[in-house]
Amino acid sequence: MFIVNWWNAMSAAQHGFLFVAVPATLVLVIQTVMLLIGLGGGDGVDFDGDGIPDGLDMPDGVDLDGDGIPDVHGGLEGDLRVFTVRGFVAFFAVFGWTGPALLAAGMPLWAAIVGAFCAGAVAMILIAMLMRAMLRLQQSGNLDPRNAVGKSGTVYVPVPADRQGSGKVNLVLQERFSELDAVTDGEEIPTGREVTVVGVNTLGTLVVREK
Repeated sequence: MFIVNWWNAMSAAQHGFLFVAVPATLVLVIQTVMLLIGLGGGDGVDFDGDGIPDGLDMPDGVDLDGDGIPDVHGGLEGDLRVFTVRGFVAFFAVFGWTGPALLAAGMPLWAAIVGAFCAGAVAMILIAMLMRAMLRLQQSGNLDPRNAVGKSGTVYVPVPADRQGSGKVNLVLQERFSELDAVTDGEEIPTGREVTVVGVNTLGTLVVREK
């Protein structure tokens, strides 16, 4: 009854904001729970619920353990990735809850929309910074991409056909969730598809094929 009265007391504009906030919040909670319990791209589980990536790109050819093979190809010193699926989910969740709060505080609709947009943008940036920090911690343990051979993962960024460029694959490597560059010898593999790692090239990039 309380929820019904609370809902009925809101304006149509507040209802509109909540129609955005509620599903986005549910997705954000699911992503967070998966992160906390360590579910990843391996074994066909999508770590962040988007088939998609949030990591950083390390310059090609970085060798962490001195064996001449890059240990992490994708992730330590790259640009901050703000426009990811996880980032957009956070944006819509914060946007959707901030709007009704600003309207309830007496702001006009246009100001509430602007304020909610700014709050959502801040949330996107904070999520990107958090993911960069997490990936730095995950990749500080001298990951060896050769240990990924035979493992399963999920395509985050489409893998171009016939090694005409690289995509991104999420998988669990050495008990860490990792986002690594990948190529394939076959047709293009789109986002969300499950793949198997069949090799590693001289740059430490995974060679994958679709399951």
